[in-house]
Amino acid sequence: MQVIRKGLILISFLMCCRGCIDPYTPDINDNQVTLVVEALISESPGVYTVTLSRSSPLNDTTTYVVTGALVSIFDNQGGIMDFDEEEEGTYSRWIEPGEVVRGRDYWLHVETADGEIYESDPEQLPASPPAIDSVYWEFETVGTADPDRPLEGIRFYLDVDGEADQSRNYRWVLEETWEYHAVHYIQYYYDGTLSKWPEPYVYYTCWKSERIPAIYIASTKALERNALKKIPLHFVSDETHRLEERYSLLVKQYSLSDRAYEYWLQVQRQNQETGGIYETQPDRIPGNIHNVNDEDEQVLGYFDLSSVSEKRIFVEGIPNLSYPAIPCWLDTIKDPKDTPKPVPFFLISLSIMGSGPPYGVGGALCFDCRTEGGDPVPPDFWK
Repeated sequence: MQVIRKGLILISFLMCCRGCIDPYTPDINDNQVTLVVEALISESPGVYTVTLSRSSPLNDTTTYVVTGALVSIFDNQGGIMDFDEEEEGTYSRWIEPGEVVRGRDYWLHVETADGEIYESDPEQLPASPPAIDSVYWEFETVGTADPDRPLEGIRFYLDVDGEADQSRNYRWVLEETWEYHAVHYIQYYYDGTLSKWPEPYVYYTCWKSERIPAIYIASTKALERNALKKIPLHFVSDETHRLEERYSLLVKQYSLSDRAYEYWLQVQRQNQETGGIYETQPDRIPGNIHNVNDEDEQVLGYFDLSSVSEKRIFVEGIPNLSYPAIPCWLDTIKDPKDTPKPVPFFLISLSIMGSGPPYGVGGALCFDCRTEGGDPVPPDFWK
């Protein structure tokens, strides 16, 4: 019992502690630019990506993507998996069942456009992770710098109960998706001629997905049982409209080797939920990737080979939170050709009859949900 208690205290400390770490200001060159690699593959079939960028100097927040590189993953049986650059700095590949197998060595190989060659150390799949028992949420109030203006919202939690021979090092990667609406549907369209809009609700509802950059890890190596209860994950506040209609959180649970866990533990301590490894780094965390021709060059990032399990949760709209007002104001006009608003634009009738003048016109945010970066086509998993 004493061992379990000490282990739980350790996990709580690693997941939640922020203020008790002494600040550290390393002596670094403000102008240093370093290759940053994020790469993960699994035995589960699917699309996997390798992202390449250059870290910016200390006072520069720009991300410099690395384009035109040759990216492959080799194994010790002569296999090669080539990745294609689908977007600038992002190299992708569909991995088929059986391409990644247990007991085989894999390593990342990158050749940049300027001829530099980088490789990772060989990695093998660690023990498989157990299935996620449950993902759930609770209402929470989070304090801010202004004690009179706390944030209201929900905190997600996770439970895991594994066997002794399964992975004991965990990393969770989260992706959020939410449904949101424009303020008004579309009745009319003006491009020099006023026309009835054929599909009034086509841009009324959108869905948007984003990866959550915070780092969530834990280990049960100090515990008697391979089990975790109520591990705190992402907090969603009422600062945005994410929870107003419908929200979904996908939790991907990865198994980590001891070395990979130590790497992500250092990254977590350094970032403390402020972002990912793409941001300017105040310190150098050694990963498993190096320049084959220059052992002194520092490379940021880690090539992860991991088994994965996942679980998705849906949250129906929570109406009793205080969401911010949407900045949409309508001007009332009688004739669209008399307004100085640039064409084309959408309109809605303000007549008590429901059609015809006067009309309401406003910014794209009022009528077109795509303005906020979402897609009017729902994702396949949305039901």
